[in-house]
Amino acid sequence: MTGGTPSSPGTPRPPRVGADGLPDPRPVERPARAATVLIVDDHTLFRQGLESLIARWDDFEVVGSVGSGREGIREARRLEPDLILMDVRMEDVDGIEATRRICARDRRVRVVMLTVSGLGEDLFQALRVGAWGYLGKDEPAERLHANLQGVMRGETVLSSAAANMALGELGLRSPHDPRQAPSANLTSREKDVLTLLVDGLSNEEIADALHVSEATVKKHLGSVMVKLHLKNRVQVAVRALRDGIVD
Repeated sequence: MTGGTPSSPGTPRPPRVGADGLPDPRPVERPARAATVLIVDDHTLFRQGLESLIARWDDFEVVGSVGSGREGIREARRLEPDLILMDVRMEDVDGIEATRRICARDRRVRVVMLTVSGLGEDLFQALRVGAWGYLGKDEPAERLHANLQGVMRGETVLSSAAANMALGELGLRSPHDPRQAPSANLTSREKDVLTLLVDGLSNEEIADALHVSEATVKKHLGSVMVKLHLKNRVQVAVRALRDGIVD
């Protein structure tokens, strides 16, 4: 089944009232255009539940929902969404191959993989073909929302569960000598940021937890990437877990 239901205009908001009971003359901040979303998943109930969840968010709008990778490729071309939520395992064309074809044609679109398996090989294949994130289908609604907001800000997102399962699958959880861990050059605050990053928090959530600005979080992450010779937050999370920088 393809296509989404057109969005209907919401109920007009009443005018804001100031402390004196008179209309507040300050301009109302209007949200930026909602990011358009295409859902690709062969489980109908999950797909419909995701549609209902996203319908409650002002900053995202579902414009299409399909049940196969082949349909996903076609609808991505037709709808040109900002974001695609892609199931990893599908029968006709799996999510990895669908993502490869979509990203090869349109490098602007951001694809986030949703999975119940968390297998490491799927994770790294998804990132290699262009996915911006890899999240479990059991992700809490608030965390999913924050992660998708992060993707739209240009962040790559990876759930802590997916990272742990990937490392175990690839045999990367080997004993290490703490004296040789690269954490020696990291500050305590950088380690705090890493711990929250591995827990799956977005930059905004990390900033709230540490009571600092989001710009400060980005500065700490940038410093960590330079010190560890890494390019993105996914590589940072995997290295932090693999080398025991965080538990």
